[in-house]
Amino acid sequence: MGYRGSKSNIKLFVKEQRVDGNSRLNKRLRCTLMGFERNYQIRILSKVLHKKEVKFYSTSNPQKQISINPWFLSGFIDGEGCFRISLTKVNRALGWRVQLFFQINLHVKDRALLEKIRDFLGVGNIHDSGKNLIQYRIQTSDELAVLINHLKNYPLVSQKKADYELFKKAYELVIKKEHLNSKGLLEIVALKSSLNLGLSEQLKKAFPEIIPAVRNINFSVSIPDSNWISGFVSAEGCFMVGINKSNLYTTGYQIYLIFTVTQHIRDELLMKCLNEYFGYGKLRRIRDVYEFQVFKFSDVEKSLAFFEKYPILGDKAKDFSDFSIVASLMKNKVHLTETGVAKIRKIKEGMNRGR
Repeated sequence: MGYRGSKSNIKLFVKEQRVDGNSRLNKRLRCTLMGFERNYQIRILSKVLHKKEVKFYSTSNPQKQISINPWFLSGFIDGEGCFRISLTKVNRALGWRVQLFFQINLHVKDRALLEKIRDFLGVGNIHDSGKNLIQYRIQTSDELAVLINHLKNYPLVSQKKADYELFKKAYELVIKKEHLNSKGLLEIVALKSSLNLGLSEQLKKAFPEIIPAVRNINFSVSIPDSNWISGFVSAEGCFMVGINKSNLYTTGYQIYLIFTVTQHIRDELLMKCLNEYFGYGKLRRIRDVYEFQVFKFSDVEKSLAFFEKYPILGDKAKDFSDFSIVASLMKNKVHLTETGVAKIRKIKEGMNRGR
């Protein structure tokens, strides 16, 4: 897994969450409802305001005094979390050791965010997991109980919920010590076969008769809270500044802003719900992905106001801050001057993977 950054829509890349060997709204919003929170006050920021906590995002110390909202955490898990069932060959008992893990893998630049998540839950550990990568992991039964309790109160929304339900069933078997007998072990293998990438070739050979557990994909999808969106977008969103050559402008360049969220087609209903929630932007399918895209400047301003109230966290907050600065320049027509284009170009070069 490379540097997460903001997920650009240019390559239409969707990162699989498969790692195995892988102010609450007045009412709960569902996709079928027609009343959405749309009328946000429009203000352009040069910095991200953590209004709820009366704390400010600073580009010089981006992670200082970040506060995690529980719905933000669930949204972020929907984007970046991974639930794993590990089966390791051993020379005792049934011949297999069962281990359960929850993990989030990020670029080292997001260590402060993982520390905040760890401190919020009060469990788990953070360690290096590769070049420029770090991993937050929860694995003991007591620690997993804390996570499961959180997700009971602040449930997942995306298709990752299906992974979580399989994982939770395996957890319940382990808690009852049923993984120590043949029947329980086979149940866990069946659960694993429907989770993430399924069984390895070694496990397929060891358990050739296994029937994959039923994977529930027909659950209701809703946007439970605005903070869930900020968490999900902190994981899966992209804030991009575009510069194209154009004879329509005296500077010779067109400047534009795009905010996108991209997901696999299995989360079609969630993406439609997200589109309806905002009440603006466009949703399009491109091959096996859905992309929610906001590019009209007046709609970009609405998005800025939304994320002012429900802030982006992590290293991506820097991208959002730069995105907001460029929007301010465009609002003041600075992008129509050669000096403005040069300034915006420099900002763009330092965003996302260029940071």
